[in-house]
Amino acid sequence: MGGERKKILVGLVVAMFLGIAVYLRLWSIDYAISSDDTELLRRQFDLANREAMDESAEWRMKYDEEAERAAKCDKELIEACVMPISCFYYLNHLAI
Repeated sequence: MGGERKKILVGLVVAMFLGIAVYLRLWSIDYAISSDDTELLRRQFDLANREAMDESAEWRMKYDEEAERAAKCDKELIEACVMPISCFYYLNHLAI
């Protein structure tokens, strides 16, 4: 049992050492971004944002058109079904 614990402890120490080495390597990378880079990133973000808003507006317009068509179709269907039924009842009441 003591040998198993020692293997686990050594593995844990090696894993921690490798984790710390990776962390220090990433920390040492120079992340200095020039002002030109930030301006370029801002422009790219603005362009992507405008494109997304345009696409969203386009889909909203398509949705509104389809909702309008569905409402019109629903109205026509109700008129087509209700009119004959009401005429049928009206004619039946006249016959009585």
